Amino acid sequence: MAPNFLTRAFAALGLTKAPSAVGFALPISGGFIPSSWPWNFWQQGRDPLGAGPSPIVQACISTYAQTVASLPARHVSEVPGEGVKVITTSPLSRVLRAPNPYQSPVDFFDMLTRDLFTTGNAFAVALRDDRYQITALHPVPARGTTIHVGHHDDGEPQVFYAIPNLPLLPASLAGQIVTSRDVMHLKLNSDPRAPLRGRSPIEALAAQIASTNAIAAHQAAFFNNMARPSGVLTTDERLTKEQMMQLRSAWETQSQHLNAGNVPVLASGLKWQSMSITSQDAQLAEAYRLGVEEIARAFRIPQPLIGSLEGASQYGTVATLAALWAAQGLGSVLQLIEAAFGAFFGLPAGQRLDLDEGALLRADPAARADILVKLVGAGVMSPNEARRSEGLPDTAAGGEPRTLQQQVPLSVATGTTTEAPVADVPPPAPAPQERALLPRPAETIERRLRLIAGA
Repeated sequence: MAPNFLTRAFAALGLTKAPSAVGFALPISGGFIPSSWPWNFWQQGRDPLGAGPSPIVQACISTYAQTVASLPARHVSEVPGEGVKVITTSPLSRVLRAPNPYQSPVDFFDMLTRDLFTTGNAFAVALRDDRYQITALHPVPARGTTIHVGHHDDGEPQVFYAIPNLPLLPASLAGQIVTSRDVMHLKLNSDPRAPLRGRSPIEALAAQIASTNAIAAHQAAFFNNMARPSGVLTTDERLTKEQMMQLRSAWETQSQHLNAGNVPVLASGLKWQSMSITSQDAQLAEAYRLGVEEIARAFRIPQPLIGSLEGASQYGTVATLAALWAAQGLGSVLQLIEAAFGAFFGLPAGQRLDLDEGALLRADPAARADILVKLVGAGVMSPNEARRSEGLPDTAAGGEPRTLQQQVPLSVATGTTTEAPVADVPPPAPAPQERALLPRPAETIERRLRLIAGA
């Protein structure tokens, strides 16, 4: 009856059951409750497993948050035939430069992304001016923000958000109930049964987080409590309890803490018998690696990005690793953030927020240079555009894209072009020069005879 009771209790509280069907996840406080526990587990001195922070989960969340915060954010307009143009005078561009008086854009996007992956939700409340334009965005914690649904007189639903009373919020927003048009809500893994709330990947990782935390705690206790070298003292003589306690105290004094590695001196027939780690303890490391792999898989992030070198050689270069992550996990998060900003600011068609993931190639200058050479050589970019991406000034002759002269259409190369051939037009003839007409010979003779006759 205990699992059934827990099922009904957790369903009434809005908590979720672990997909492995071995227990229940606590999305608010964090932790994991095995289904085999009795319903009054708290009266027996049991605490939820894995309630503490997990370094692996924190590494995954920090990788997403720091990457999103490091990408250049721009308000761009895409006009067919004119390319992408950056808009610098819109409300969105001003908010991207300074989201609020106490945060930089890096801090703002870092906090927004961390809350998104920790709770599955991220909220930012807007402050508007007299023209109803957004002048600031204030992030509010998801665990302190509640969602309420009301209805208009015509029956249409209306969503409201109860904003917590935070000291950095303006007085007009702190502790108030705000309509949905003034609250930007980002949701990750929306539940079809509750579309107003997102779900964090942590909810599906309760068992893995609990196991990796337990392994880490076991290993820490094991190495903190063990004497070095590990083993036992044996003797054929009969020792009293007091002698055994004195012997243990002397051994720990010579072999633990700051004296680790010293050589104790044995007497009275005492012998040291070294002990190795059992196979069960050796398998803990393998179990821990499997837990890391499961957590990274749930966050859809390659393991080398969180410090695990398992399978790192298969990626080859940083560009390959970044492309794989962008295709699997990061790209969807960037699309979610861009779409949320576009809808909240009411951007028209052709305009959007652009989080340039091309900045991920900063760590691989060889790959970045190879891409620019290919784009310039194919005539896609001009030399000046490539130089601007590297922070270099324009050159006098680099403003126009260029390509090789022998690159012609295939139809022209094979002689099967359907276009009408251009006829060779001869050069125009030079304009005739005007010259005086010479008199005819008969007229010349007649004029001379008149001169002789004196006529």
